[in-house]
Amino acid sequence: MSDAASVAQLTGPQLLGQFINWGLMGALSVQIYLYHVMFPKDPISLRGFVYGLFVFEWVQTGLITENAFNVFVYNFGDVPNVLKFHNSWFSVPVMCGIVSVSVQFFYARRIFVLSGSYIIAGVICLLALTQGSAAIASGVLLKNIHTAADQKATTPAIATWLGGSALVDIVIAVTMTILLLRTKTGFRRSDSLVNKLVRLVIESGTITASVAIVDVVMFAALPQTLYHECPALALAKLYANMMVTSLNNRAFLQREASDMSTVNTTSAFAPTMSTVTARGAHSQGAMSMAESDTVVRVQVMKESEVDYPMVDFRKHRDDSSSV
Repeated sequence: MSDAASVAQLTGPQLLGQFINWGLMGALSVQIYLYHVMFPKDPISLRGFVYGLFVFEWVQTGLITENAFNVFVYNFGDVPNVLKFHNSWFSVPVMCGIVSVSVQFFYARRIFVLSGSYIIAGVICLLALTQGSAAIASGVLLKNIHTAADQKATTPAIATWLGGSALVDIVIAVTMTILLLRTKTGFRRSDSLVNKLVRLVIESGTITASVAIVDVVMFAALPQTLYHECPALALAKLYANMMVTSLNNRAFLQREASDMSTVNTTSAFAPTMSTVTARGAHSQGAMSMAESDTVVRVQVMKESEVDYPMVDFRKHRDDSSSV
C-alpha cells in the first residue's frame, strides 16, 4: 500500500469526508440560528433537544478535526498511520449511531402524534435501537482491531448499522407519507400544503437512507480502500441538518397558510357588489363552502405555531360541512 494510487485511495476519501463534515457543520449552524430566531417559544424540551444535538455535533466535528491533524499534519507522509483509526472508532460509528437514533425517535413521536398508534411508533423505535446498538458495537470492534487493514472482521456489525439505519429512514418516510396523504380534504390549497409536507418528508428520508446505503456498499465492495469513510463522515451531520430543517420549514408553511387564510377571509366575508349580485339564490351555500375552507386554513396556521404543521384535515372538513 505504499504506491501513490493506494495512498490516494486511503487519504483522499478521509480528507473529502472531513471537508464535507465541516461544510455541513456550517449549514447546521445557520439552521440552528434560524431556529433560535424564528421559534423562541417552542417547548423547552424541544429546544433543549435541538441545542443539545448542536453541541453534540460540534464535539464530533472537533474529534474529526483532531483525527485530520493526526494524519495530515503531525504524521504527514506516514502511510501506516493513515490506516490507524485514532478516535474515528468513536467519532464516526458511535456518535453517528447516537445522532441517528435520536432523530429517528423524534420522527417516531411525530408518527405517533399523527396516527395515535403505539405499534407503528414502537416498531420504528425498536428498529432504531437495533441499528444504534449495531453502530456502538461497530465502534467497539474498530477500537479493538486498531487499523483499517483488519476492518473486514467488522462487516456484519457495520452492515447491520448502516442497513438498519437506511431501513428505518425508509419506514419513516413511507409511514409519514401515507399518514399525511390521508389528511387530504379535497380543498386545492390545503391539499397543496399537504403535498409540500409529503415532499419534505420524502426528501429527508431519501437523502439519509441513500448515503447510508452508499456507505455500506462501498465498505463491502471495496474493502482495500477507505472510500466508505467519505459518506460515513457526513452521515451524522445529514441527520441533524434534515431534522432542524424540518422544524424551520414550519415558518414557510405558516406563511403560506396565513396567506391562504387571508385570501379566503377576504373572498368569504368581503365580497364585491358584482359577486353578491351574481350569487342570487345560491349565496348561502357558496358562503358556507368558503367559510369552511377558511376554517381549514386558519387551523393549519394555528397548529403549525405549536409544533410541526401536521393536522388531520378530514376532521375539520367534517366539522365545517355541518355549518
